[in-house]
Amino acid sequence: MKHKVTLPLLLLWLAVASAVAEYYDNVIDLTGEALRLALTNLISTNTNTDYNDAKAQMFGYFDNVNGYVRCVYTGQNYSVSPGGMPDQNILNTEHTYAQSWFSTTNTSIKKADLHHLFPTNAQVNSSRGNLPFDWVANHSTATTYASYNGYHSYKGMNAQNHLVFEPADQHKGNLARSLLYFNVRYGDPLTQQNVEMIPTLINWHVLDPVDNAELQRNLNIYGYQSNRNPFVDHPEFVARIWGEVSIEDLFTPPPPAVITTVYPNPFKDTTHIQISIPTRQPVSLAIYNVKGQKMRTLLEDTLAAGDYTYNFDGQDSSGTPLPSGVYFCRLSSGDQVVTHRILLLR
Repeated sequence: MKHKVTLPLLLLWLAVASAVAEYYDNVIDLTGEALRLALTNLISTNTNTDYNDAKAQMFGYFDNVNGYVRCVYTGQNYSVSPGGMPDQNILNTEHTYAQSWFSTTNTSIKKADLHHLFPTNAQVNSSRGNLPFDWVANHSTATTYASYNGYHSYKGMNAQNHLVFEPADQHKGNLARSLLYFNVRYGDPLTQQNVEMIPTLINWHVLDPVDNAELQRNLNIYGYQSNRNPFVDHPEFVARIWGEVSIEDLFTPPPPAVITTVYPNPFKDTTHIQISIPTRQPVSLAIYNVKGQKMRTLLEDTLAAGDYTYNFDGQDSSGTPLPSGVYFCRLSSGDQVVTHRILLLR
């Protein structure tokens, strides 16, 4: 349906755009640490400590669309009357920057800061707990939170074998910008439980850009608590502070697994095949004869980063001893294949 843009509405839009531009007048040309420090000073005007009222604004108005509020992790919509509150045992409030991570200053303001508060299914919120955010390396072995509207969030191990939470694609950018805001506003770190989140957050910021709903939410929060999330209004500020990232960089495949040593070689009874995995990834290791026929599968699994050793005793998959000759151990990871020649002597 087409809507006629009236002159009063157009003037309102222009007034809002002008107000946003004026808000950033003193920082718009800065970069790097100078921009970061200037933004900290600019957005440190929120003083609200009324957490209950902040929740009421979120559920009753800011995230309420025609009487429904959506969980940001599962995509499920919950009926909440405009101006009302949900059953907190069913739908409650996610502190994206976990409360247990708070430094000791301004804790009441942090708790009530709507820029990092979002509505979530109570059970999923509890399951996430205070886990850091990152890509889950293997979705097939992770706990999946998938309900509606194509949302899929995961809890599992990242490439460095740390337990993490990966939000749904539809919320990745919003979450990233909320945490980058929190870091600049309060100075609290984005490395938690040995997980450095900033590189992943920058990736998510690029992959899931700001949309109209996020712009409107930022405007509503500004009207309530008197500060804005600068990374919603000016997404380019992220690159100015933390550096550029291209879409191509986001899809660079992980470094391949490699065969580091095979010893002894030649061998008579057993040889030891050592492999190195640079990042958590699915890998397979198999033995082939010179005709390209697979004789034995030694490994087919998803491994965390590290060094591993597998023994080959000169037998095929049925346990029958193989004849003397040349064989190849083949290590596959993604589209990468590494082979190593071995010689069996009887």
